[in-house]
Amino acid sequence: MSNTIAGFDEKHSRFRVKPQLHAKSVKKDLASASRLKRESIKEINENLVGYINTMAKVNPATYEATAKTIAELIDKNNELVKRRRKTKEADTELV
Repeated sequence: MSNTIAGFDEKHSRFRVKPQLHAKSVKKDLASASRLKRESIKEINENLVGYINTMAKVNPATYEATAKTIAELIDKNNELVKRRRKTKEADTELV
């Protein structure tokens, strides 16, 4: 019985699953970091940016500074991504 992952435990009269099997099934249900990143970016682009831009037009005193800050952060991040892509392309061309 000790060599099986799951089996009937006669001593305790119940079905028993070893902890590593349960851990594997829990991990299978978890989202990958890449998938979470894609979903987060999609949510930000489709909902948050549009909402903040609309609110900045409706109530500029409250939302304009936040909208500008978010726009600056997105632009800065996009610039960093572009630089990394150029660096990777240059590295692959040299090889």
